[in-house]
Amino acid sequence: MAASAALLSPGVTFASAPVPAATPAPALKVIASVRSTPRCAEIVTHANSAIGSALDNDVLIQQLITRLRAVNLDDGNPIHRRNGLDALGEFAKNLAKQSRSADDEVKRLRALAAKSTHAQEQKELKAFADELGGALWRQQKIARDVNGYLAAVDFQDMATFTEGQQQANRAVFGVPDPLVASPTDARNAAQANSERMRNQIDPSAGVRPPPLGHDPNQLTATQEASAAAADFQSRLPDITLDENGAAEHVTGALSRC
Repeated sequence: MAASAALLSPGVTFASAPVPAATPAPALKVIASVRSTPRCAEIVTHANSAIGSALDNDVLIQQLITRLRAVNLDDGNPIHRRNGLDALGEFAKNLAKQSRSADDEVKRLRALAAKSTHAQEQKELKAFADELGGALWRQQKIARDVNGYLAAVDFQDMATFTEGQQQANRAVFGVPDPLVASPTDARNAAQANSERMRNQIDPSAGVRPPPLGHDPNQLTATQEASAAAADFQSRLPDITLDENGAAEHVTGALSRC
């Protein structure tokens, strides 16, 4: 009765039970040791190869992001620009090479899982391979996107008139780039060569957008590099999530080892 009265008395408060702390997700790391059997050794060999590549890729991506943030491709020095683009290309090449090689190891793990006669081991080993494969796929996609960025910069460079061509354009058209479709430049170019600019001017809708590579509002290569760095940074949590998911299945995948 006293206890009941106390519970019903106004002004009496009780501390709520402490919320248990969330268990941190296991971090992905290479497998140290297992029972020495041919099957266990085969699983660990392929798993460690894939894990090692994924962890190396994590470091490579961080270095790539740092380089993208720091690189200056628009200082006016063509040698600096080419060296900077080549360095980014090396990152993409190494990242793609390691990801593809590791993905082959993941495929071998899936094949081993399919041959397993133990249902739980089969499930855990496949889950481990799938989660790790997801992280490797995300890493490889970053490599592909870096190559796409580099291809876009190369295209813009090829489409841009050289200094000599710009001087010739000024002499003929009165503007350095007659394909730039700003109203003033297009009008001047049309006066110099109306036939050449006929397809650039639409009397009903004004001036059409400039052809690819000739937009004066296009981001510079350095600005695009900075945007790519921010994009890749935003993808890192998903890669970590996949890697942690793979780590959660390591014990189950090796339960018979």
